[in-house]
Amino acid sequence: MSISDSVERFLATGEPDPDFGAWPGTLAQRRRKGGEALSQVLRRIVGWRAKGAPLPLDRVPPDATERVRQRIHPLVTGLFAEAPAAVLLQALPLRVQIVTVRRFQEGCTDLPLYAQWALANMLLDAMGAPPLSDDAPQLDGFCAAGRAWVLPRAFVETDPRVDVLVHEVAHLLHDLRRGELGWTPAAGPVLAVPARQRETWAYACEIWAWATRGDPDAEALAERVARAASGRAHDDARVDAPRLQRLLSAALEQPEQAWQRIREGVGAVLPPGA
Repeated sequence: MSISDSVERFLATGEPDPDFGAWPGTLAQRRRKGGEALSQVLRRIVGWRAKGAPLPLDRVPPDATERVRQRIHPLVTGLFAEAPAAVLLQALPLRVQIVTVRRFQEGCTDLPLYAQWALANMLLDAMGAPPLSDDAPQLDGFCAAGRAWVLPRAFVETDPRVDVLVHEVAHLLHDLRRGELGWTPAAGPVLAVPARQRETWAYACEIWAWATRGDPDAEALAERVARAASGRAHDDARVDAPRLQRLLSAALEQPEQAWQRIREGVGAVLPPGA
C-alpha cells in the first residue's frame, strides 16, 4: 500500500493502516512517521475547507470554564460526596475543550488518529463544509483521552432540551482515570459505566439536568422529561430506549435520589470514597 493509498483509506474511514507499511523504518518508527503525516493531512484539509465554509462558528465565551462548572454542578454533586465533588468541579471544566479551527490545528495532535478524524468531521459539519467521508459520524461532541471536546454552539444551543456540555462530561466521568486526579487507587475510571450503557447513561444525565433546571414542580418536571426524551436521544441507535425510559421513570419517582437511581440503573459503580 502506497502513502497516497494509506491517506485515502484514513480519510474515508478514520482508520489508518495498522502497520503503516508505506513508511520506512521499524514498526515504532513507521507508526510515528505515519501518524504525524496523517495528522498533518487532517490539519491541512480542515484549514483549506474552513476558508471556503459557508457558516461561521460561534465565538468562544470568555467565561466558558465557569459556565461549564455551573452546568455540570447538579450532575457532580448529585453523584459524588462533598469532597470528591469539589475536586471534580475544579478539574472537569478544565478538561472541556472547545473546538475551533485554530484549536484543532494546535491542540489535537496528541489524540489518537481516529479521534482527530472524528473531531475534524465534527468541525467541518458545524461550518457547513464537506465532511472527509460520507460515512463520517455526525457528532455534537466527543470524549477522548481524558478530555471532552465540544463546539462553541454548545453554549448557545437553540434547542433548550439539548445540553451537550452535560452529555460529554457524563462521558468524561467514565473516560477520565482516577490517577489523573491524584486519587488512589490510581487504576480505573472516575465512574465505571458498562460500555454498552454509556450512551444511555449520557442521555439520561443530559435529560435530567435540563429537565430539573429552574426547580420545576412535579407536573412540570414530568412534562419536561417527556419532551426531552422525545428529542435526539429517541433517534440515536446507540441508546437502549427501554432502559432510558426506566431510568427517567425511576428518577421521577424519587427526584431527591434521581442521580443515584440513574447511576444504579445503568450499573455504574462509584469508586471507593466517592
